[in-house]
Amino acid sequence: MITGSWSAKATRNESETTPSKKNRRRPAFNNRSETYGNSVGQELSAELGISASGCTPIKPTLQRNNTVSSRGITSAQISQSHKDEAMRDVRSYLEKEVPGIVEMAAPYEETYQIEADRIADAIVKDLDKRLEGADTVDSNSTSPVATSGTQFESSAYSSDSDFSRIQLLCANKPGTNEANLCRYFQSLIRFVACRIQQLASTDLDVIGSDMKPRRLVIPTAQMDFKCRDAMESERIDIGIVAVPINISIDDFYSTTASDTRTRSNTAKSNPGYADMLLVVEAKQIMSSANLESARVQLFRYTRNIYQTQHNRRLLWGMVICGTLVQVYTFTPSHASASPSMDITTQDGRSLFIQLLVNWSYCEEYRLGYDPTIKYLDDIHCWEIKVPIEDSDNNGSIRNHSTTGSEPRVQTFYSDTILVNANRLFGRHTRCFAAVAERPTIKCPISSMVPTVNIKDSWPEAEMDASKDLRDEIRQLRKIRSCLSSNSELRNIYPVIEAGGRVHIQHSSQGDWALDYVQCRISANIDNLMQPSSVRVHKRVATSPVGRPLNKLNSVYELIIVMADAMRCHGAIVDKCKILHRDISMNNVLFTKEGEDVKGLLIDFDCAFDLDNPGNIPCTERTGTLPFMSVGNLEGSSAPRTALDDWESAIYILCWYGVFGLNSATSPENAESYKEIHRWIEGDVKQMAKAKRGHLHSHDTFSQITSEFCPKMNPGLKVGSLLSTLVHELRRVLIDNHKEEASKGAILPYTSVSDVLGDFAGMSIFEGIGSIDIADVKSEPRLDPFVARSQKAGEIVPRLMKVLEECSKAMK
Repeated sequence: MITGSWSAKATRNESETTPSKKNRRRPAFNNRSETYGNSVGQELSAELGISASGCTPIKPTLQRNNTVSSRGITSAQISQSHKDEAMRDVRSYLEKEVPGIVEMAAPYEETYQIEADRIADAIVKDLDKRLEGADTVDSNSTSPVATSGTQFESSAYSSDSDFSRIQLLCANKPGTNEANLCRYFQSLIRFVACRIQQLASTDLDVIGSDMKPRRLVIPTAQMDFKCRDAMESERIDIGIVAVPINISIDDFYSTTASDTRTRSNTAKSNPGYADMLLVVEAKQIMSSANLESARVQLFRYTRNIYQTQHNRRLLWGMVICGTLVQVYTFTPSHASASPSMDITTQDGRSLFIQLLVNWSYCEEYRLGYDPTIKYLDDIHCWEIKVPIEDSDNNGSIRNHSTTGSEPRVQTFYSDTILVNANRLFGRHTRCFAAVAERPTIKCPISSMVPTVNIKDSWPEAEMDASKDLRDEIRQLRKIRSCLSSNSELRNIYPVIEAGGRVHIQHSSQGDWALDYVQCRISANIDNLMQPSSVRVHKRVATSPVGRPLNKLNSVYELIIVMADAMRCHGAIVDKCKILHRDISMNNVLFTKEGEDVKGLLIDFDCAFDLDNPGNIPCTERTGTLPFMSVGNLEGSSAPRTALDDWESAIYILCWYGVFGLNSATSPENAESYKEIHRWIEGDVKQMAKAKRGHLHSHDTFSQITSEFCPKMNPGLKVGSLLSTLVHELRRVLIDNHKEEASKGAILPYTSVSDVLGDFAGMSIFEGIGSIDIADVKSEPRLDPFVARSQKAGEIVPRLMKVLEECSKAMK
């Protein structure tokens, strides 16, 4: 037992690990260049903004830094992991040949529907007439053919050259390479945009309609280009953007004219994911291999739109193979692909043109934008509306309606994105640091200190709010009710200020309806996931506003923060009967009171209520991979207990021990491979197996602690600080038990080959040559993790004592 040795702290170099008190200052929360938690993205080079309703929102995103979770992994490995993820997503989440997707883009309001249908019909007839009257164009010709009656009007960018390309495309002559194919489709999309603009400015006066298109949908001038905010080297074939209806198309494609959407030319001369309505991937010919490849690329690149556009609920995409087009929709639950539209046929062209016109006329939410999160260009911040729902003392929602009158909301303002949505499917969690007072030009948001953290997500849920027993907002209300009188726990747990289910209005005069998507269950999805039938859009504001662990200055502060977080965890288990189940580096934050740091435990999306045991799934797998417990990874049938979360806390300390908190504390060889990377390699069973092996004994665990970087592991009189702490926590969790069944971490073995096989990948056992057959049990015994789960009430206080004693010594 090493308890009590913490007071013999190492002599630390204050200049390296902790700034002097006179140089410390309040965190600059409004600094857009900081990366918080899971934030991914890149700060744009220009100040861009929405200048007209209906345009693609173009906003700054955050710069990616060398995050702790990615250290030791090369950029090539990260890129490959994203490709692998895209391939898995295509297999698991894509529904093919789904009818009615074009209609999903149609305007909700009937008057706009009628007008969109009229305009689309006029453009189809116009194009067919031009094609019928046009001369044949040689696919090998390099110059446009001018034929009487075929010229486009008004725009140099919908010219004879464009029409020649459309002729070739419709004649099933898509050129000799992908570049030609992309040019031909760019020409067709431009033609439709020009005709919409012309009809809107002329025909509407004739028929007396005031249902003008809300935007134009046009392709970027670039093809096969790297987005300016791309994190990797990928190149997209075509980008589709939305611009104001009154834009000069000539000027948009001119490199010298000013951009009418923004204050600079950046968006058009160097477009990024932040500008995109959707991404188009193209292949020269249709084949199964080409279609699959295009889908994987589309999935991979489309996830970047979620990362860079913080008000996107849903996304669109497009794949072109030869003259065949498929349009895609992406929800947090699944993706759907339309049947192929053949541009060489009148029906195919008609459907494609109808889609483009629908996108031009439909409401913004039909394009996937969130009407409850808007960027205010005049005061340079996001306006975010958070629902307010009444509840009784135990957190149950009393007043809730899924449709009807406008819901009550509280409005907040933010210019700081703490966490971006970083996956194509799932909860799509985003977090904003926000203020309740509206900024002004004289009092800009950059001068205001955030008071709340706003979390926006799409968790699986029940449609009936009263039956949604695992609702995070319900849990937060219960936590506030149970802990509000305990002053010792102040500022180490999140206090809910507002929160509820998001509702949107489908039309200007219509009812408000719950924002949700239906879940699709794929045969390839892990059967342990047990998805609900819907994902519901929820938003919650909590205080205080925490900062990520990578902003800490030293290992001493890390230990203090982790002790506070686990003390909060214990209080919530004991007093609120709520188990967190997702202890990870992103869910433990810190706050500052003067010069002192305090831990803050957040994110109760995966939590469940221990008072409702019938609602607690044993085999469900939740959490963040590097920090998930063995039982969680394996989907064990043993009940989840606080020991699972303590196991995760040990993993967090180890991860930071190996990689450091940030660049100031990271090792010199941060890019080299580490033993700890086995916790994120392979499938979940391999990860669990690696963790069992490492936790099994002091010697096997030393494979991890021996790689701790010096700045995170200062010396004590005997041993080193962080390695001593995690070894002691491991000992209490794994070894310090009277019953043999509760000791160790590896599964009981019934043969010598089982033993040799499990330890084959661990360097400490490389020299093993023989094993005593008497040591191998002929009868299986209880898994030690299962045995310990039955004694969680005894083990947790001992773990807390170790961490608290170490934390007190750090102060």
